[in-house]
Amino acid sequence: MNSDTESRGERRGLWRRLRGRVVPLVVVALGATLLTAPAAAGAARAAGPAPCPQLPCQGSDPGAVTGWQSGGAPKVVKEAVLASGTRVKLFTGKPAWDTAGWVYSWAEVQFSGAGVGKGRGWLKTEENLGDGINIKSPLEHPRSYRDTSGTTGMYVYETTRYGVVHANAACVTDGEETGCINAITSEVVPAGPCAGWCSEADPDAIAVSDWSYVERSEYDRVQLPSGASVQKAHGRLKQGSYLGWAEGELPAGGRFWLEAWQGSGRWGEVYTEFTPEGASRTSSGSTRAYSWLPELRACVSDSSGTACTRDPEATTTAPTEAPCAVLPCQDVDPATVTEWMPNYEPSLVEDANIYQGGRLKIYEGRPAWDPHHFYYWGEAELPPGRDGVSATLMTHTASGADSRAQRPVAVPGTGLTASGTTRMTPIDPLSGKQIAGLVVDGTNWAFATHQGNNIDMTDAEGPVGPCTPGEKCEGVKPSFVTKWASVATGWATAALPGGAAVTLSGSRPVWSVSDYYAWAHTTGQGVTVWLEDRQPDGSYQKVAGDTEMKATSGQYVRACISDGSATTCTKALG
Repeated sequence: MNSDTESRGERRGLWRRLRGRVVPLVVVALGATLLTAPAAAGAARAAGPAPCPQLPCQGSDPGAVTGWQSGGAPKVVKEAVLASGTRVKLFTGKPAWDTAGWVYSWAEVQFSGAGVGKGRGWLKTEENLGDGINIKSPLEHPRSYRDTSGTTGMYVYETTRYGVVHANAACVTDGEETGCINAITSEVVPAGPCAGWCSEADPDAIAVSDWSYVERSEYDRVQLPSGASVQKAHGRLKQGSYLGWAEGELPAGGRFWLEAWQGSGRWGEVYTEFTPEGASRTSSGSTRAYSWLPELRACVSDSSGTACTRDPEATTTAPTEAPCAVLPCQDVDPATVTEWMPNYEPSLVEDANIYQGGRLKIYEGRPAWDPHHFYYWGEAELPPGRDGVSATLMTHTASGADSRAQRPVAVPGTGLTASGTTRMTPIDPLSGKQIAGLVVDGTNWAFATHQGNNIDMTDAEGPVGPCTPGEKCEGVKPSFVTKWASVATGWATAALPGGAAVTLSGSRPVWSVSDYYAWAHTTGQGVTVWLEDRQPDGSYQKVAGDTEMKATSGQYVRACISDGSATTCTKALG
């Protein structure tokens, strides 16, 4: 899951619900690697203009701040240090140019040892939704993370203002450990064998120190007359993942395996054998471990009989005949499904709904013939007789240590240009993929995703822009944009010896579904500016000219300026 929901795990009731769905600041001296806070009395004079036309700014460079408000000099909230020496600090401060008095936060990361070359630091937003549910999400902003030493961009520290991202926590990882901090806690935990949902983890290879706990209940163990036995084990890694697996003894041959609970059917509990290859064994030892904890039981069988660890009266049900030879099935009409797994009948999970316009409702279900995948389909309501209407299902995955959402991609074969129902598309629950959908009614678009906070159904809306919604626009100038979904902010600056400077700015136009755009601009005369981005081989290449926007992740993009004799570029985050 892209939201790091701590309450994931051990009770079926909680699992089903999740599916359906100040401490004093410590003032420290700032090192030479970060910022030098000027005297408060001179802050207002040295402030200069804000790096954005509308406060609060989002993603600006804290190192470019020349003055701070009285009492608002940078302060360290918390710090976490990994065994490798890699560390992260969370700062807050009030730049003098913010006349509204917003408190900003940013992270400084310093990579050392194992963290050099493979570490990452990022900002997070932590929200307490009540009822024991805490949502921890990485900021989906291009300047909120980095994989080299330095600082992230600045963001509002706390706010409930709509459309303004805020950061009140930060993390760093070196691949071996992960440290996270907020105003109250500083915690370092082993990275473990996986992040979030685990698939095919070897429980015997996980260090004892990586576990928060491991349980082997006597109620989760069965033995056959031959002496063959199986123990269902489960545990929680310190990094947060729950794992379940089976440990078996087979003195005279046979087999033991894991079964996944599929729901409460008319005749009792329904189980089906878990299909991954590592979920069964024909020799003594342990199966692989999976993040399927509340839904698993273990079974063992040999010539003396068969027994399972949970719900002994339940029988293992074989799926009904599927409409395809190899699961998962593709391009199936949901109307042809005559039987669904118990508790997994079709349910509405997302709703992309344009106000007084088009709509795409996304449904989820598990056909009885495939209990190991979720299937999704959309029902579209599109205005007739209008050009440019469409609806399509999309998927995207989490990428990297911070579980950042990747750019959504349309699912082939699920596009509609008139009202109707799409075909079903399958998703493996252990794959990390999430369903999303985009609807366009010719004038506006709406996008809904199951990524992040999966407890509530949420969607985003915007007008149709200069290119097809969901696609990257090329050659558009920022002057064309009349409204921004995120405040257009100067991210970084660089100056030539003669004083002419270039600014790297970025934002998300209101017509962009998910892409942020960057551009280079200057007020200097007789100079040339352009935008560069890093290529797969590590080199930099020009990707846009003066004040020409380019869709970007923001991590490596930089703005350059030249007067013919000298050239300089802004510093990239990567």
